[in-house]
Amino acid sequence: MIKRLFAIDIGNTAATTGFYEAGRLKSFKSIAYNDIPKYAKKYYKSGRKNYIDIIISSVNPKITAFLRKKINKIKDLRLWIVGENLPIKIRHKYNNCNSLGIDRKVNIYGAVKMYRLPILVIDYGTAITCDYIDAKGIFRGGMIIPGPETAFRALGQKAALLPKKLALPKKAKSLLGRSTQDCMEAGILLGYAAMTDELIQRFKQRYSKRLRVLATGGFAEVIHPYTRNIQIVDPRHSVKSLLALFRENHP
Repeated sequence: MIKRLFAIDIGNTAATTGFYEAGRLKSFKSIAYNDIPKYAKKYYKSGRKNYIDIIISSVNPKITAFLRKKINKIKDLRLWIVGENLPIKIRHKYNNCNSLGIDRKVNIYGAVKMYRLPILVIDYGTAITCDYIDAKGIFRGGMIIPGPETAFRALGQKAALLPKKLALPKKAKSLLGRSTQDCMEAGILLGYAAMTDELIQRFKQRYSKRLRVLATGGFAEVIHPYTRNIQIVDPRHSVKSLLALFRENHP
């Protein structure tokens, strides 16, 4: 049995982490990159001082190098990096799977392990990734779209008369905004929701009417109420997938 596991998903702008004890998720949060070694020490000291396994999935090589240096200095912390000393294998029809981001591979791996297929995994992060896995568990391909926050920030920066420092919206007041801020918030939430629903319909028409849809990432719970075609919402999917990957490699 895995005693204690600290799972870390390093994205382009944030780190999503999950701490497991005896296979149970005890803590799930987003933390700053610099705070990860501090939390690793904290979790180590929180129980009997036996080892902790730390698993990192990362799309940021500089942060990976920083964490490797810091964590390797801490006694009794065993570091595993997905794609390096922790292999990940997915069945695919991608032209060059080595160019596929580790974050997408982890999400695809977890979806195959945990859900009925076929499935479309939509990850709402700095970029939105849509990854289609067929009924045989084969990753067929996907798409990359600028994420809601990326678009929201770019809109403020590029348009001279629009507000520059608005927080990413969590609610839209209506379809018709009656102020500049309302219009921007409705555009992001309802615009991305409409795009999501239409893309799902196109995937279903093209590939399978039985297609299920999993939404994950930091924006998934925010956008879900404005969509019609998402069946599963799980912001924890990445850290759950890391646990599944670790279990397979260290039974």
